[in-house]
Amino acid sequence: MSTTIKYRSVEKGFGPAIIGGEAKSHANDPFVTKKVEKAKETLKKVGLPDFKKK
Repeated sequence: MSTTIKYRSVEKGFGPAIIGGEAKSHANDPFVTKKVEKAKETLKKVGLPDFKKK
């Protein structure tokens, strides 16, 4: 189901925008994949913090 809006609405704090299902996917973009791989390497080195329950 596509959420396309044929008119432009301005909401305070958000600015003019059209939200639709026709946005370009950046899944195979070389820049994005490079950043994702670097983030994975960093997470392997540093890790995630331990969450303590109260």
